[in-house]
Amino acid sequence: MPWARAILFVIAATSVGACASGYSLTVAATQCDLTQHQRLVGMNIGEVTLPPQLHYREISPGQLVTQEYQPGRLNIFLDPKGWIARVTCG
Repeated sequence: MPWARAILFVIAATSVGACASGYSLTVAATQCDLTQHQRLVGMNIGEVTLPPQLHYREISPGQLVTQEYQPGRLNIFLDPKGWIARVTCG
């Protein structure tokens, strides 16, 4: 039955790609530019594919976060259902 697990993994991995939002950046992904990221607001975090080199953190309601400022980091604030409520840099 190991082959059955492998088949399920392949099906799951390919179906996730079909849900990608097509979100793309026109600036370097290592920069935090709110003009580029603001369009994430209103999207569901599960439907967004962010560039792997983008430094970001997802912040859920009530979640404790560190307060150090990192100008290149994108903060993604989620509502209780996983919708992006706002984005900030830092």
